Amino acid sequence: MSTSSHRTRRRLGLWALTVTHAANDFYTGAVAALLPFFVLQADYSYAAIAGITLAATALSSVAQPVFGYLSDRYGMRWMSLAGLLAAGTGIALSGIVADSYAAVWIVMAVSGIGVAAYHPAATVEARELGGGTSGSMSLFSVGGNFGVALAPSAVILVIGTFGLSGTGFLIIPALVLGLVFAMVSGKHLFSRTAPTERASATSRPSVPDDWKAFLWLTVVLATWSVAYVGTSTFIALYSIERFSVSTGFASIALSLFPAAGAAGTLAGGWLADRFGRLRIIRTGYLLAAVSTIAIVLAPSPTVVIVATAVLGASLFLPFAVQITLSHSYLPNRIGVASGVTLGLTLSFGGLVSPLLGSVADQSSVQTVFLILAGLLVAGFALSFVLKERRSTPAENAERPDPAVELERANG
Repeated sequence: MSTSSHRTRRRLGLWALTVTHAANDFYTGAVAALLPFFVLQADYSYAAIAGITLAATALSSVAQPVFGYLSDRYGMRWMSLAGLLAAGTGIALSGIVADSYAAVWIVMAVSGIGVAAYHPAATVEARELGGGTSGSMSLFSVGGNFGVALAPSAVILVIGTFGLSGTGFLIIPALVLGLVFAMVSGKHLFSRTAPTERASATSRPSVPDDWKAFLWLTVVLATWSVAYVGTSTFIALYSIERFSVSTGFASIALSLFPAAGAAGTLAGGWLADRFGRLRIIRTGYLLAAVSTIAIVLAPSPTVVIVATAVLGASLFLPFAVQITLSHSYLPNRIGVASGVTLGLTLSFGGLVSPLLGSVADQSSVQTVFLILAGLLVAGFALSFVLKERRSTPAENAERPDPAVELERANG
């Protein structure tokens, strides 16, 4: 294969993964967008809808690192497609079985497991195709932001037209984009060769995994997770409770949150490649804490919308950066690092969500955002324990990825 064809294949593959990431995370956004409708149309309590969030994330907390291990060991690229289809199926069934809370909990759990199966294999593939840079990881990550951002509008359109039972139409993105992904990937999708087995001896990591540093990063990410899940779960309900706005108006903030996050993700990857990852991580957490406080003190729903947009951009500023940092800490366990970074820590927010729901029931949703602000301040403080590590071949400028350098030399 010529250098030009190889470069084109890599770019096409990265874009295909980005599109499927949008479809996969569309279903994560759909969970949050459906919650007000379960409250208004199915009479669920705040604690009950927080339990739905738990259902969509609890099993993922265990499953994603497992899927990451399987990705490291066996490759199993097909997990991306299977996970996408499972995520879509769970959401599609949720409104149809809304009369049974137990059934809703189960299908939401299925969707969460699907999301868990998708991320590790897709992230490993994106890292290979993008050369391990924060910029390429940002491109892949931003697909997820766009998917989450599109979910509220799609949910409102579907539920507004057909009611909760219309969630079956929400499986369309999984079916259409899953088919596109399968066509682009071809037989490569079902390759059983693990990435670490395909790599040449010169491109394999020659440094040990730093589990202590990875543990500290996981703790920092736990604060990010609670802030993200808490905002996604309660921002629309906050506007409704405090300012008595309509569901449609309240969903504006829910849509802007991940949309602004997309801009923050792209900016964070670009800035990190130029100014360093730790600076971007700390800046993101500090700005996110300030934005959350602004939501608490907002005098009008319009200010809530603006503050939520700023929160989305600042919270996602370090998102892709934290993924590449986790890869540098565990260069021999890229799939596991991806599974924990994208799964276990994100799912931690889902585990805490019922507690936040109880706080909202007993006090107010405004109190929930005070708690989130405090956690983000803690994340900012803990980020100073993190250290930079540029000892993996894909990151170290003195030991570049051979395929990337070949492309540059011939490009």
